[in-house]
Amino acid sequence: MKQRILAVDDEPHMLKLLERIISEKTPYAISTTNNSLEVPRLLDEQAFDLIIADLKMPGMGGMDILRMIKEKGRPEEVILITAFGSLETAIESLSLGVFEYITKPFKKERIIFTVDRAMQWQRLKKESIRIAKVFEREPFEEACLVFEKEYIRRLSERHGGNRKVMAQRSGLSEEKIALAIEQNTHPGG
Repeated sequence: MKQRILAVDDEPHMLKLLERIISEKTPYAISTTNNSLEVPRLLDEQAFDLIIADLKMPGMGGMDILRMIKEKGRPEEVILITAFGSLETAIESLSLGVFEYITKPFKKERIIFTVDRAMQWQRLKKESIRIAKVFEREPFEEACLVFEKEYIRRLSERHGGNRKVMAQRSGLSEEKIALAIEQNTHPGG
């Protein structure tokens, strides 16, 4: 599933620019809104990995969005962009846990680099949660089964699902790999 971005800016041309950069230069999906008051509803309706928000907007500014994300313990990372950057707002946003604070005008390479870093961080956080869940499983035999499924899932990703190569590299039988893949693709498996 594609990682998702929500861009929020009251300037339509800035939203179009961000949408074009993200759509043309990254593999991520992007949704946009020029009404910051829609953000809570959009977050309730859809899952996002990253929010890119302008610092100063009518309704909710980027700092308000950042506070809301952190207060609710939401998983989204936040990048703030602003034409009105100051040391004070940069320090405040960093203390609240902003992923990055970017001043306008910016180069598209800066946005692409920052978005890629944020998405990599999101993938690592999700991975960490998934691995932690393996170690929380009890009894031990159940944890081993969950680990085996996860191991085979990753093995499949690394080797493009080629079961023969997966079997050679892992030492598992092709039948065991096929069974684990089948269980991973069906609910309850």
